[in-house]
Amino acid sequence: MEQLIKKNFKDLSDMTVVVAERFFLARRVHAFKNEEHIAEFDIDDFENYDQYIDKVSSAFCKLSDSERNLINNEFFFQSYHNWWESIYSKATFYRYKKKAMMKFLEAFYND
Repeated sequence: MEQLIKKNFKDLSDMTVVVAERFFLARRVHAFKNEEHIAEFDIDDFENYDQYIDKVSSAFCKLSDSERNLINNEFFFQSYHNWWESIYSKATFYRYKKKAMMKFLEAFYND
């Protein structure tokens, strides 16, 4: 947590984007491994992809409903642009977003 506190908003956002991008890659590989033509490819370490999916899911589950909604809409299944405007003021949104990113990343990296 101490290292995350030192990160600025953009760094936290970039870190969360990387986690989300890798999550979707891991999901594609996970789905792919169940296909019959998998023998054509040399992907030996499917367990790591499964572990990554589990790790992201576990971190996501540790968030409150509002934090989950924010992380989901901002990084995983992006909603429409400025989806938050009817819910939060701009300052409140950025404050909650930073808190949600920190909590998500802390759960992801430390558990």
